[in-house]
Amino acid sequence: MSDLSIEPQILDTIEEQRQSQRSRTFRGARIIVDKNSTFDCQIKSCSDSGFGLKLGSTSGVPDEFKLIDQKSDLAYDVKVVWRKRSMLGVQIVA
Repeated sequence: MSDLSIEPQILDTIEEQRQSQRSRTFRGARIIVDKNSTFDCQIKSCSDSGFGLKLGSTSGVPDEFKLIDQKSDLAYDVKVVWRKRSMLGVQIVA
């Protein structure tokens, strides 16, 4: 069985685990690891509790970081709840 046939099942499981419904969006963001390490990304979906992020590669992105929404200029402390090659699901840390 190929990975592509498994992926929809994984996405269904992720969807079931969400605390709130996500809305699709497309806006720029920046992952801030420290003053010398940042990653550009896009917010592909958002909710009250977190974001779905798209970036070139998730390699090197730590499990916790600051996310800057470039449209609103708001900063969020987030933690990774799922990770794929070029996508991250992150939860806002209170």
